[in-house]
Amino acid sequence: MQLTLRLTGFFASAALTLAAYFVIIHPEWFAMSNTMSMTTIFLLGAVQSIVQLLCFIDIWWEKGPLWNFYVFLSTVSIIFVVIFFSIWIMTHLNDNMMPAM
Repeated sequence: MQLTLRLTGFFASAALTLAAYFVIIHPEWFAMSNTMSMTTIFLLGAVQSIVQLLCFIDIWWEKGPLWNFYVFLSTVSIIFVVIFFSIWIMTHLNDNMMPAM
């Protein structure tokens, strides 16, 4: 069971990494705009994070208390807040500090 799960995770991670690589290296194959390419890469990264969690970290099958899971959720939420508000601040600074064209 564990070996099958690990091999599935390995091949899924390799496929997702190659997909992101080819979106960047050969954009003419996909005919996407820059925004769509960035969104695709972000989604591929999010899916790969889920694959890593399910197949390699074993956070779902621990036998003890769920403290590790709660620490993981708080870490992810702090990272999300920092990234989201950094982008929000930079966007507003760009809108308010740059001279009008």
